[in-house]
Amino acid sequence: MSYEKSNSTDVMMTENNDAPIEFRVIYKRRNRTENNDDPHQCKTIVKIEPHYMKKFGIKEGEIVKISGNTKSTAAICLPMSDSDFQETDEPEMEVEFLNNPEKKVQHFPKIILYGHVSCNVDVSHEWQRTVELSKFPENQTRTEELPEAEIVTLATMDIAEKLMLGYQSNLDYSEIMDFVVTKNDRINIPFKKEWFEQKQQEMLRHENQNDTSNMSRHNRSHPHGPPFPDSFQSAIVDVKPEGKPFWNITKNTKFEFKNTDIKQFFDLYRFTPKKLVNVISISKQIFVEDTEFTIPSLEVYSNMMKLIWYSHQRKKIPESDFTDLPKMHNMNRLYNDHPRLIITLKDDLGNEYNSTGESGGGGGSSGPDPTTREFVSDYSWHSIFLPTLDTNAKEIIVTVKEVQWIKQNRAIMDIPPPPPREPPHMTPIENQFPPKIVIAEGPWTFKIPINWQNQSTNEK
Repeated sequence: MSYEKSNSTDVMMTENNDAPIEFRVIYKRRNRTENNDDPHQCKTIVKIEPHYMKKFGIKEGEIVKISGNTKSTAAICLPMSDSDFQETDEPEMEVEFLNNPEKKVQHFPKIILYGHVSCNVDVSHEWQRTVELSKFPENQTRTEELPEAEIVTLATMDIAEKLMLGYQSNLDYSEIMDFVVTKNDRINIPFKKEWFEQKQQEMLRHENQNDTSNMSRHNRSHPHGPPFPDSFQSAIVDVKPEGKPFWNITKNTKFEFKNTDIKQFFDLYRFTPKKLVNVISISKQIFVEDTEFTIPSLEVYSNMMKLIWYSHQRKKIPESDFTDLPKMHNMNRLYNDHPRLIITLKDDLGNEYNSTGESGGGGGSSGPDPTTREFVSDYSWHSIFLPTLDTNAKEIIVTVKEVQWIKQNRAIMDIPPPPPREPPHMTPIENQFPPKIVIAEGPWTFKIPINWQNQSTNEK
């Protein structure tokens, strides 16, 4: 099968070839029963469709910048092959615009992010899952002129040497040769195989001795602890020579280690609110289609803001579905549309606050109401915005850009289950039923005065 150009509506090319281009991230299926790993899987590589490389003026092997919501990195850009395109598991989702049924969705060109790159950009959490690709100046991207990393400083902690004695001299740097890296990149370096196996055996012997001792005293065994790690997870603190947009790791690159506050690279709690500074009453509601949304307040913390909102949806259910037992059992999956709001925040000073893409639900319920033959869902949600609110602001402008529902494809209930298949048990793309995205476009804008509580944003 030869490669075919996508027949979806293409993103319009800007007049400036160096302007950022938005791409939709797609993923390749993984076959766990066959040894068919992509040789590019752990490299600093991205792949895009060949006709887009030509359209956007990107040469094969050119270094490009890949940017997510808040993080970016550099990568080598290659064209997708026929097999790449066939192995992607990304059917296009149908999109319906309630305000304008004739409107067509803008389909972004597709991109595959490989291991190291995907770890260093935060992909948008919206249904498109997009990143931006932009070009570096041409004199910085030709392979023969890639700046060589002479010294790379890796982040570490004192406890690492206590837990993995001798790890610094037993890293297999050959696995990251030819990587293109930037400062603050997270990086995963495997341990040398013999050293790793030795440490693994030492850990198992130690655990077996403890198990024997515990069994003799308590007449019961204890579960094994986690295995010895097969790699060192770190981040690039600094690179010499300085002042380059990216560097190439070569056989001449030297590595050193620096005790660092790892939270700046691996902060699992960076979206955890710290000191509460203010709570701004929003007290607004909008009703769209069958869903009511309530936005009660904006919580302002010293490190972030959390916008609270609730959804209440009631959907009419056909009487035939109430008398169909399989559909009754699947009602929550069929009728729960997971409504969501796409919101922007800015203040009267002109500051814009970025949605992190991080959101969550604080609980709720869903299920049929037989007295009204409606499906009812009630959920509480929050959206995180950065940075925290400017203390000089006197007004916050909350704009609901659009409302989205994810409606499941009911066709899945109308076909018999597929017959048993031989391994690897992967469902063919043509047998999948992607959901439909339904969008009601706004905007709904609310200007809210800020009543400061004379509290300091300094943490204690």
